[in-house]
Amino acid sequence: MAWIEGTEEKTFVVDAAYEDVVEFFCNPEQFQEAFTQLENIEEVEDGVWKYTLEEKAEKGIRFQGVYTVRYERDGDVCTWETLEGNMRSEGRVSFRDLNGKTEVDYLETIATDLPIPRLMAKVFKPIVAREIRGGVGEYLDNATEILESR
Repeated sequence: MAWIEGTEEKTFVVDAAYEDVVEFFCNPEQFQEAFTQLENIEEVEDGVWKYTLEEKAEKGIRFQGVYTVRYERDGDVCTWETLEGNMRSEGRVSFRDLNGKTEVDYLETIATDLPIPRLMAKVFKPIVAREIRGGVGEYLDNATEILESR
């Protein structure tokens, strides 16, 4: 087994009210709508959510992420960290009110524990990192579209 990670960092503006954007990004019950690779999500205790992702297969390797994440909000900053699972997600999102629009500063690192020998990790690292960045980018694009259409 080999842990492979990728990081996505992006600052962008959403044409939506500050409180709506903060509530969306800090609440898994809301933001799951933008998470297209999600098979299931459930709140297992207050502020702790268990994710099951759709299974992926590439280059003969099959993987389905199952992991539990704790979320915390402190004013205009939300953070999260994985408690257990075959994936890790750590991140931080902060917001700035722009008088009717909202600036979002988003940083997330995701790691997957792939069922491959460590020697193969070098081959898969760029593929997985690209998938992670693409998945987070798609999520942020979907979130922006959802918030701007409300």
